[in-house]
Parts: sequence; C-alpha cells; structure tokens
Amino acid sequence: MPRAETQSEESAASRERIVTAGLKVFCEKGYENATVDDIARKAECSHGLFYHYFKNKQEIFGEIVKKSGRDSLEKVKTYLGDESLSFTERLRNFLSFMLHKIYSGENFAYTFFFFLSRRFLQSSAGERGSLGERPFAVPVTAFFKKAQESGEFPAKHSPELCCATLLSFIQGYTLNKVLMPESEEMLPGPNIDFMIDIFTK
Repeated sequence: MPRAETQSEESAASRERIVTAGLKVFCEKGYENATVDDIARKAECSHGLFYHYFKNKQEIFGEIVKKSGRDSLEKVKTYLGDESLSFTERLRNFLSFMLHKIYSGENFAYTFFFFLSRRFLQSSAGERGSLGERPFAVPVTAFFKKAQESGEFPAKHSPELCCATLLSFIQGYTLNKVLMPESEEMLPGPNIDFMIDIFTK
C-alpha cells in the first residue's frame, strides 16, 4: 500500500477517534462542562493532535450533528415510514431496532443519547429550538399524527405529546447504557408491549 494512502487512513482514524471521544464526553458531562482536555484524554491523544484536526469543541459538536444525525434520522424514517405495515407493527419494529442497537452497540447508544438530549446542549453550543424543531421529533410526530388520523391509534393525546413520550422512553434506556452500563444486569429488560399499549389503547 502506498505510504500516502496509509497516512490518509491513519489521519481519518485519528480524526474519527477524536470525534467519538467528543461524543462520549458531551454525553457524560454536557457541552458546558466538557473541555478539550477531557476530549483529548478520552481519545488518548495529545492536545497538538486535537488542534491539528479541530479548532475547538464546538467544531466537534458540529461534526457529530452532521455525520451521525443524518444516518440515525434515516433509520427513524425507514422504520416508521414503512407503509406496507400497520402503524402498530412499524412502532414495534422501530422500538425493537432501537433497543437492540442501544444495548448491542456502545457508540450507537452515545449517538442517540446525544441527539435526544440536544436540548440540554443547545444553549451552550449556540443552538436553540423547540421540541418540534429537533430533528427526530419531526418524523416521529408525523408518524403519530398519521396513526391517529387512520383511527388505528386513539387521539387521546396530541401527536407532539406522544412523540415526547416515546423519545423519553428511548432516552431513558440510552441514559442507562451511557451513564450506568451496569444497570443492564440489575434492571428488567425493556417491555416493548407495555410501551406500545400506551399509544394504542
């Protein structure tokens, strides 16, 4: 393999390691309390290497939003938008996928916790927005609106409230995985039927 290509791969790997470290530090400490030193320590790199790729922690925040948000948002749309299935089946498949990924992949849990918790990071990172402006809220709210209009889900609560409830469930499980990984052995597993019943009965 040519030396230039090897160096390019090493550079990409170093950058990715720093971004992943930033993701974890933001989740664990919040944007306000996270420091470049925290991120460099988590990435096991020097401050010089950090500043070779990023000017500050805000650049890493932007990188996470741009890179991971797009991929995760597509998954949400794919599972909830499958018109070949009933709304209940879509919700079940979505929850099954999410919970499996949360408990089987550490970085996925960090990524989703980061995005579901962005309202706690927005003011510090120069971002503001309501629940309806948060990227995951839009397709989830639209899903509940259509499910209620179809008559399959009761309209006892607004689509916005249903969206907030569902995302709170997922956020709770990501919180366990990210901040209390040992809780998986202490707590009963997720009850998907219970969660679905809240929206369908």
